[in-house]
Amino acid sequence: MSDLFIEVFPIISTPSIAAYTIEVQSPELSDSIGKRIIQALRRIYPGIWLWLDNRIVTDQVDLNPLELVIAGDTLKADIPGLQGINMEAEHDLSPEATAELMIRTRFKKEQDSMQQALNRFNERIRQARVEREHKLQAWTVGDQPALSISIASRLIYHQTVQQFIQEETDVAAVNDRLSGLWVTDGVIRGEIMKVTGQMKAHRARLLNLAQNDDQHTLVLNTPDQEWIIQVRFGREEAEFLASTLHLIVRMQQLATFNVDARQATQMLQMQPKTRALQVRAVSDIAKNAGLIDSAYNSRSAPDRFASADFEMNIRFADNRVRPFKTENVATDFLKCGTYQLKKEHLRVCVVNTLQFKIEDFIEALQRQLKKYFTFEIEVVRERRVRVLSPSNLESAVRLVEKDDPDIILAFFPDENESGEDEDSDANANLLKSLTLGRALPTHVIHEKTLNDPEAMPSIIMSILGKTGSAPFVLTEPVEAADYVVGLDIVRQKTRLIAIARIYRADGEFLRYVVRDLVQEDGKLPYVLMRDLFPQREFSGKRIVIHHDGKLAADLIAALSGWGAAIKAIFYPVEIIRFGAPRLYATGERGVTQPEWGSAFRFSDTEAVVISSLPLADITPQPLHIRTIKVNDEALPIDEALRGVLVWTLLAYGAERLPKFPVTVINTDQLSYWLQKGNQLTITEGDVPFWL
Repeated sequence: MSDLFIEVFPIISTPSIAAYTIEVQSPELSDSIGKRIIQALRRIYPGIWLWLDNRIVTDQVDLNPLELVIAGDTLKADIPGLQGINMEAEHDLSPEATAELMIRTRFKKEQDSMQQALNRFNERIRQARVEREHKLQAWTVGDQPALSISIASRLIYHQTVQQFIQEETDVAAVNDRLSGLWVTDGVIRGEIMKVTGQMKAHRARLLNLAQNDDQHTLVLNTPDQEWIIQVRFGREEAEFLASTLHLIVRMQQLATFNVDARQATQMLQMQPKTRALQVRAVSDIAKNAGLIDSAYNSRSAPDRFASADFEMNIRFADNRVRPFKTENVATDFLKCGTYQLKKEHLRVCVVNTLQFKIEDFIEALQRQLKKYFTFEIEVVRERRVRVLSPSNLESAVRLVEKDDPDIILAFFPDENESGEDEDSDANANLLKSLTLGRALPTHVIHEKTLNDPEAMPSIIMSILGKTGSAPFVLTEPVEAADYVVGLDIVRQKTRLIAIARIYRADGEFLRYVVRDLVQEDGKLPYVLMRDLFPQREFSGKRIVIHHDGKLAADLIAALSGWGAAIKAIFYPVEIIRFGAPRLYATGERGVTQPEWGSAFRFSDTEAVVISSLPLADITPQPLHIRTIKVNDEALPIDEALRGVLVWTLLAYGAERLPKFPVTVINTDQLSYWLQKGNQLTITEGDVPFWL
């Protein structure tokens, strides 16, 4: 294994602090009450006052605690729910809270110098500019405070959204032009979901929604022709004025915005050596200020780093076993046969966005099926899409849905592909989002594949995997579990939708289960776990739970209660998509990509791991993995990392391994669709339609 390092740095200088807890009427109010207390104390006393680690934190260590108690009694009248500030001062914080304290105080003094050091890497190209931004995040490594220094790059179009569309007057035309594009207002970034209309038609409504005088004045003075844009960021949506938004140019949109593709690619999809140089420029400022030490690396901290040094063998038909190698798996599948075939006849609908028919490809596919396999496909409908647009794709999906196909094959031109692991084909993504809510499996095929006979086994493998068959399973099951389940809870006010994707420990998909219910208090009911994990099947079993993002407290409590009731052990694993610090390898060629499966352990329950490598020499974005204690113990982090990695192998037929395990692939898109008030009509099934 090459030497590794991570953009995480130990903090070597921490301040003396005092911390005070508070008494409140209801625990769920403590966070909001604590923040209000901090605002009041800042007006009364000098120094640092923060709400961290569910406590009041200050550098005023010589302050008489009795003064705070008296201040707390005084604030009771202004802050409902506050019962008082406890007199006993504490003088330590958790390591992560200590790191957060440093970021908000001592590092804040160096922020301008850090950004100035990074600004020299900003660049301009035709029609756009590349902006770099450094981000600091608090971590705990072992029992020590640490922070990561990460670099974010954005390609910003030279016009605002309003300038970009100011000649348009038809809302449908503007929607077709903007839908799916990404924007930023300088703080948040998100995807344009729709254009609501122009200010002249919405001024009265927006005036009623204004929350302060500044917003009221802004709406009042905005010209009638200003467009109102609805933007999704994360799982939330908000409306923005088009003049306040700048378009973020993504890799597949370079031609649309007349931006030089070669230059933009080099500037945005940075090589590891380039990104590491920018991190170093920022970290040197903090080092010279005596705040941090050198980045963690495998030479000075070898036990913190790991690699995928476990067996990865897969089992095909008749117990034929082969080592998993991405470059060989399609050939092995052709030679060894399907592990489990569920249907021998598949009904296929085609959505064709190419400028020619694809009969020759379909005939070649059918010939290969007849020669090597025992199942067949029947094309029941082909829908041509001559002009690629969101509305045309939606019309095509609505049409083919009526034929109730087993799978949709969607054909797209090559120019919509992207080599970046965090960017993808916007049109293919849109089509996938349209079929997800309908529980319709979809497989995207690009034009270059049509004339590549070696790609045919991978396509067949994808078709089988997405329609419920198992081309192969894992020869070495996950030792710590009987089942591995992808679990997602979608919350919409009082509505709760739970989706469980249930796999055996060897990777064989069993079924998915959907439960949709109304809960007046919005809290997760204990009975929901009973429906997802029935006692007759899961009693006494060990179940690893893969969850996209951080687990809510009520979900942890529900899993704990149901596990105790049926004597099952739940091992929740949080798979966090964004914000993980990057790993780098060093060797004779300098700074390079780390190998697939490289990881950094923060502790026995937390790590980051490289689950996918970009095709080009681009710095990969790791996943952040945390294991949560529910019953007796948390799943050891190495077991969790192995489970996440090998479940990416089950994305049958993928050209390269996906970033996410199949247990959580596309949960963000499906969750968003459900939050819009939509419903899945099928509550159980044995087809993994999300793949």
